This record gives sequence, structure tokens and C-alpha cells, in this order.
Amino acid sequence: MKLLLIFVCFIFYTLPIYAQIGKIERTALNIPDSETNTTDDIAAYIKSHFKTDEDKVRAIYTWVTNNIKYDKNSIHRIILDEDQELRVIYALKSRRGVCENFAAIFNDICQKSGIPSFYIEGYTKQNGSIDRTGHAWCAAFVDNNWALYDPTWDAGFLNGSNYVDLVGSHYFENSPDDFISSHLPFDPMFQFLNYPVTYKEFYNGIRPTTSKQTNKPESYFNYKDSLSVYNRLDSLSRYLASLHRIENFDWPSSKIDTKLKRLKLEIELIYQDRDMDFYHSAIADYNNGIDLLNKFINYRNNQFQPVKKMNEVPGMFDTISKKIASANEKLREVNKSEATLTLNTGDIQQKLNDLVVYVKQQQNFYKNYLSSSK
Repeated sequence: MKLLLIFVCFIFYTLPIYAQIGKIERTALNIPDSETNTTDDIAAYIKSHFKTDEDKVRAIYTWVTNNIKYDKNSIHRIILDEDQELRVIYALKSRRGVCENFAAIFNDICQKSGIPSFYIEGYTKQNGSIDRTGHAWCAAFVDNNWALYDPTWDAGFLNGSNYVDLVGSHYFENSPDDFISSHLPFDPMFQFLNYPVTYKEFYNGIRPTTSKQTNKPESYFNYKDSLSVYNRLDSLSRYLASLHRIENFDWPSSKIDTKLKRLKLEIELIYQDRDMDFYHSAIADYNNGIDLLNKFINYRNNQFQPVKKMNEVPGMFDTISKKIASANEKLREVNKSEATLTLNTGDIQQKLNDLVVYVKQQQNFYKNYLSSSK
């Protein structure tokens, strides 16, 4: 009798979820397996079967929460600031993952379906307590409004140390005012609120305020303008802007220490990559200058035969000078880098300086040759 009671309760709990499945959900769940190997394929199916962004995002959410299973063992595969593409590839291949994978897939399909969206990290609150570890979720822009989505929480729930697969839609398309009661992003911009909730307010369960309710008009935050600027920034500028907002928001240092380290690591890696690009480009300029100079030397060794056009040789020297100037400018960028680990430009700089002297000597020789030949 006890087993029968448990079985009946389970049916009672799950029946309303499946009873509410409509045409959009059925169509999303009927995507052929052959068209779900990549987010490009899934997005193509979504765009061909759904017209409005509202229908598209519902279909995407339905597919993700029904086809990706939470697997706590997958946490061991998560690399610090692993590339989002790798998170997507792993989860699609295994059909398993943790919050980072759920959010990354949902976000990627949304963007490829033409829906503006963001992958967001922060803290969550359950049963009145803030979780000790971070979490990932998403935001999408639908019908001229930002809404929030947590496909991980709607794919199932934790029962002690076990995860129970139980697809729902409680965290689908939540308003920022409601979502903030359980999800606090590291970056206050992703609260999508003009009066962001602080960690202390989140901890105490204080609801977001409006301009009429607050006594702190200076706390107003124009997130729409900030998002508009953010969308036009490159990766480095985005990281720097986010770092600035997080550092200047009312966070306990212990709660954001890891996040700040990760942001600073990303910034450092971008600086180093940029320095390396400048450095290699400067070497390429130097090599191009050397190649041109060698052509002149060969021309000189061949007794300036066959005779070139009047401006051809001066043009060669002019190009060499431009290559040297370009290389020096790139090395200056490397030398003023904000990276912690910087490149040593001494050797290539000395080679450039030597090249300047040698080019000058060859120019003078050529001018003297022209004068004497006249």
C-alpha cells in the first residue's frame, strides 16, 4: 500500500506538466536527432518552424530542459573559464552537464536564432539560504523586454545528493523583479533593474525598490544605457567594464574573490595575446623590410642592372622606412602593455635600430652612385 501511495503521488505531481504541453513544445521535442548535433542545426530548425521570438525561446527552453540531463559528475569536466563552445560541444555530445552547460547551450541557440541573450553567473538562494557555490543562468530579449531563464532548475531538482529529472517551466521567462528573489548576478547590470539589489538585501530577502520607494536617488542605475554601450564593446572592454561594476558594487569580498580572479585572468590573457600579436606583427614588418633591402643589395651587386624606373628604388627605401616605423609603433604598444607578464622587446628593437643605420648607408650610396653616374 505504501508503494502504491508513492506511485500515485508521483503521477499527481508530473501530470500537470505534461498536460500543459502545447504545439510549440511538441514541435520542439520532435526535432530529429540528426538535427541536434550542433547548436547551428538546432537554431536552423527553430528558425524554420517558429516565427516569433516568444515561440522560438519557448521551443529552445523546452528542448534544452528535456534533452540535457543534470549530471553532478560533469562538474569535474568544467575548466576554469572554459570556452563556451567547449561547454556546448561536451553537453550536446553527452546530453549531460551542469549549470554552465545548460546556460551555455540555451544562450548559444538563442543567439544563433536571432534572439539577443546573455550567459550570466552569480549566486542563488533556495529555502531562504544562499547557496555556497556559484550558478549560471541566462537572459533573453523578447517582445522588447529582458526576461530571465534558468534551464538547470527547470530540468529537475536536487533531492539530498541525488538529482531528480522533472521538467518544469517555473524559471522560464521570469521578470527581473521576481527573479532577483532567488538569483543574484555578480554583475549588477544583469539584474536588469534600475535600483539593483545588494548582496545584503538579497541575503535579507528585501525586494527591489522603485524610484518612488527609495530614499537613495543616487543608487539609480540606467541598465538599458549600460547594456547598449556593453553590446558595442570588444571582449577586453567588456571584461574591464564588468570588473569595474563588480568591484564598485556592495559585495562582501569573500563572495566575489574567485570571480574577480577569473575576470582578471581573462583580462591578463587578452593583454598577453594582444602583446604577442603586436610582437609577431613587428617581426613580420622587420622581415619585410629586410627582404626589400636584400632586393636592393642584389640590384646593387648586379651593377644596378637592369635599369629600374626613376622612382622605383627610392620607393623601395620609402617602403622599408614605413615597415620600420610600423614595427616600432607596435613595439611601443607592447612596451606600454598592462599585462603582468610582458615580452622582452630588446632584441628586435636592436635589430630595427641596426636596420635603420644600414638602410641609411645604402640610401647614401645610391644617391652618390646617381650623382657620379650623371
